[in-house]
Amino acid sequence: MGRNVKKSKEESLEILREYLTTYQSKRSICRKYGLDPNWVSRNLIKFAVGDKKGGAPMKKLPGNADVEKNYREADREGLLRRIRELEIELRKTEMARDAYDEMIRLAEQYYNIPIRKKSGAK
Repeated sequence: MGRNVKKSKEESLEILREYLTTYQSKRSICRKYGLDPNWVSRNLIKFAVGDKKGGAPMKKLPGNADVEKNYREADREGLLRRIRELEIELRKTEMARDAYDEMIRLAEQYYNIPIRKKSGAK
């Protein structure tokens, strides 16, 4: 099934980049490009790029640095905006809870009846 197909450095790096950034297995990438089943493993070692199962790569593939930096900055801004939105929503929820508690307290005091029931077996 596997063939000894010579790939240029750029082609090899593109194939490795596809493997590292998708959920495809090594075997499916090799089948897709008609390569030897061990081609991805050998080239990960050859180009000193860590495998996706092993955590962070040993070195970055050429051409990825700017894209990753922009993605991280955009992601960071989005996350900070989301945190602010959630903090505001939390404050509103806490204020509503406090208002309901105060209404129940005033009703219990005014009507002299227990509104909050004690939990326990009946």
